[in-house]
Amino acid sequence: MDAIIKIKLSELNAGLVEHIKALFQGKDDVELTLTFDDREHKYYEVLSRSKKDLEQGHNLTTFTMEELEAYSNNKKA
Repeated sequence: MDAIIKIKLSELNAGLVEHIKALFQGKDDVELTLTFDDREHKYYEVLSRSKKDLEQGHNLTTFTMEELEAYSNNKKA
């Protein structure tokens, strides 16, 4: 049996642990994995780096409206 339980850190307490233990009572080979999802922090790091690149003129691709239209028309075909 596999289960994914998503909770807030504030919800993790001794009572929840006891409920989980009761769920698997009598089982000898139980594996419990806790993970921390840090996507929001990584998102802001990437956003900040992109903003800095934009301000410094690094890693930019520029094109005219005609180039954009030609590119767009080629993708539709």
